[in-house]
Amino acid sequence: MTMKRIVIDGREFLPGKRTGIGRFLEGLIDALADSTLDIEIVLACFYRDSVPLRLKSRGKIKVKEIPREFLYSEKALSDLSRQEVSLFISPYPKLPLFGLHCPAVHTVHDVLDLRYPAYRRRIKIFFDIFRLKKALKRADLTWYVSSWSRKETIKLVGFAGKNPRVRFSGIDECFTPAKRMNENNVAKKYQLEPRYILVIGNGLAHKNLGVLLKASDRIPRNLVFVGVSQENQNYWKRSYPQAKATWIRHVDDEDLPSVIRGAFCLAQPSTIEGYGFPPVEAMACGVPAVVSNIPVLVETTGGNALKANSEDSCEWVKAFEALEDTDIYKDQIEKGLKWIQSLLGRRGWQKHISDIEEVLRG
Repeated sequence: MTMKRIVIDGREFLPGKRTGIGRFLEGLIDALADSTLDIEIVLACFYRDSVPLRLKSRGKIKVKEIPREFLYSEKALSDLSRQEVSLFISPYPKLPLFGLHCPAVHTVHDVLDLRYPAYRRRIKIFFDIFRLKKALKRADLTWYVSSWSRKETIKLVGFAGKNPRVRFSGIDECFTPAKRMNENNVAKKYQLEPRYILVIGNGLAHKNLGVLLKASDRIPRNLVFVGVSQENQNYWKRSYPQAKATWIRHVDDEDLPSVIRGAFCLAQPSTIEGYGFPPVEAMACGVPAVVSNIPVLVETTGGNALKANSEDSCEWVKAFEALEDTDIYKDQIEKGLKWIQSLLGRRGWQKHISDIEEVLRG
């Protein structure tokens, strides 16, 4: 196979912001740059300095800054696809608005903002559904991060694309049971006492924090919420003024594994998700996870997390109590570590790389 040029939409890399899609993108590009494929990667982004450090130094990767205005950036991506490009990769359900001139792969993480009642009021929703349909018809391959996101897409638009593949996202190898030298300093930095119940997420409605907050007086361990914006914190505090909890708006990326390792367990009470990184990252750190018994979280944890009804606070309390049993606790750690092995590091992206090679070969 002769040298192939791959253009990747890297607009998700923004200063001071690291999203689930950004983590997906970073892991995928790192594995692709490390592969044996004879390729040049053109990473199109708004800010060169926001590209993760481990990607900047890779010889196969060329960073290309594009305009930050919406229409101009869409036009720039379309234009790049004309320049002897073998493949365009989008981490989004959408493809460039002004068309593509090469094969394409795109990614559907979830369609909750298009299907979930709390978010369906946006005027932009009709435009987003149009772009999703257009991308599904145009793309040579569609990645879904879970079977659930694929099913939800079919419910929404009636089809899943001409070549759909379910591919779990790889997990960064920084998520490990091995503690760092400065672990205690991280705890002090965020004023955390070890063995708390950790919840990670933006605190939007579907994160369903209320099911835990209403039971905080029955939970013997401290609840710690990480990543909830001030606006969302205010909403939950107004809704549950008597709840006992610690709120940390932001944890630095390099500190997150330590914060997870300091937890007794991780809880994810969401009513809907597309994938759910925190439970599998906790498993990789040797920390048990308790998740809502919704299909997608059961799927992405391989059924190896304890489950609780997303609407029943009593079930969550019972799950936390069950983990107080030493034998159950150890068993959950072992099951989690076993499940996560195939998803860790670059090997967690091998199916994605094989898919890319298949498309490149035509």
